[in-house]
Amino acid sequence: MRVVLINPDYMTYGNPPLGLAFLASYLRKFIPNIEIEIYDQIPPSKIIEKIRNKKPEIIGLTSVALNFYKVKELASRIRKISNALLVLGGRHITTMPDSFKNTAFDIGIIGEGELTFANLVKSYEKNKNLNIEELKKIPGILLRDKRKIINTGLPEMIYNLDDIPMPARDLLNMNYYSIPSFSLGFIKVGSIITSRGCPYDCRFCSARYFWGRGIRFFSAKRVAEEIELLYKKYGFKKIEIYDDSFSINAPRLKEIISILKEKKLLGKIEFICMGTAKGFTEEIASLLKKLNVVDLTFGFESGSERVLKYLKKYFSVQDSVNAIEICRKYKIPYSGYFMLGSPYETEDDIIETYNFIKNYCQNFIAYQTVPFPGTEMWDYAVKNKIINENMYEKEQKEFIDIDSSYLLTKEISKSRFIELFSKINSLKVKDNQKKVLEAFTKRPLSVIKELFNPYFLKKSLLLRRQFIRRVFGK
Repeated sequence: MRVVLINPDYMTYGNPPLGLAFLASYLRKFIPNIEIEIYDQIPPSKIIEKIRNKKPEIIGLTSVALNFYKVKELASRIRKISNALLVLGGRHITTMPDSFKNTAFDIGIIGEGELTFANLVKSYEKNKNLNIEELKKIPGILLRDKRKIINTGLPEMIYNLDDIPMPARDLLNMNYYSIPSFSLGFIKVGSIITSRGCPYDCRFCSARYFWGRGIRFFSAKRVAEEIELLYKKYGFKKIEIYDDSFSINAPRLKEIISILKEKKLLGKIEFICMGTAKGFTEEIASLLKKLNVVDLTFGFESGSERVLKYLKKYFSVQDSVNAIEICRKYKIPYSGYFMLGSPYETEDDIIETYNFIKNYCQNFIAYQTVPFPGTEMWDYAVKNKIINENMYEKEQKEFIDIDSSYLLTKEISKSRFIELFSKINSLKVKDNQKKVLEAFTKRPLSVIKELFNPYFLKKSLLLRRQFIRRVFGK
């Protein structure tokens, strides 16, 4: 059985598709005779050529809302040259199962995919085809039965995450993911996921819908082993932890630190991670400091109490201030994410956010609030006819752009919103220029060498507009 998984985001993001790598490692573990590849950082024309030559039986693609349009288009191209079983997974199809109808895909995988996809592959291998009646009994599947779409419901969660082997990074294009990161000082940065889910219920986030309620953790032992692999095999001395809430489990942090110390790795690796402002304590800060966290990012979202209560329900601006003061006390560099243009937000609210950033958090990223399927924000935007439900059937603008066509607040004019958005982001441009200058000042020869990395050059040319705007604000 030959299975191909495809990352559709060619030269777009700097983070590896660990979701696909988890799927691959899980299939390897439970279906030993499988032949599996991941087509990663390959242009669409080359993907078509490889499929035509390799003739896999099963082809899987993953999609979030922002890339659904190109995933759908790629699937149509594949269907013209292959009779393989086409499978679509990811957050978008989970939160918008109706979008499955008008695609070339045969099967959709909704929710956490490892167990469902493995069961699908086993069934297909056993029956040499789709057994519709058998598949109807497998949770987590969308399938076509004559003219109807059958949804078998969300699958059971894998509660012991250690049952999932480490992601199959050997199937990824790790040369691409070793490109020096512009935003992090031209240093290559590894990636790891150590948990799934989030205990909170923010109006703009679909994590709860996809991962289920609550949060599940990989064990400290497993996390330390994966960190060791990234350091020793791939040479990453800086690792970004892509958990929504890495900082909330103090006992596990203690255990991770202890195991890394035993492995003589503590202090040799720098970490970047997400923190949660609510409940952030000096104990947690002390542990993160011991772990060698050099950038702790919080989702502050707004400097307005009123808007923050709407967005995050249980959080307050004082939680944000407390977290910042603790970080300053323990000398942990921190940064923040902010959302602008949320429902009911006024000009005064945005000015409060501007003042908060200026006073507390000058290392930040601010985005226009975007509605995603499976969230309360999406329901609000559809109900108020600000967007239509087919929004993600076409290409969307980059996050760094403003799209006033779906400005979610009615309390401020579009022209004034653009002015305020630009005013806030002008602070970020200065910070980016400072980082570039510091990188060149501290290690000019190595930075110049990294600038000539073939993947870096190719990506810079492809994304030159975004690159220029991030540095120069043009």
